[in-house]
Amino acid sequence: MILQIARRLYLQNLERNLERNGCPEPLGVVVVNGGKSARLIFEAPVLLPQEQFVPLELLRNKPLGKSRGRR
Repeated sequence: MILQIARRLYLQNLERNLERNGCPEPLGVVVVNGGKSARLIFEAPVLLPQEQFVPLELLRNKPLGKSRGRR
């Protein structure tokens, strides 16, 4: 659920800023209280106990870990 909320916020921001070339890329999203609110983060966050940070790598649908391709 937290990953879905964070990804939705990131994609909404991406859609709004596609035409603007100089727009900075966020580091990730901070989700508060399990999804009651969320915000994009452009600098390293200092988190409160009820906040969770979701890094950009998880929001882009990139596979994590090593590739399983044959050699």
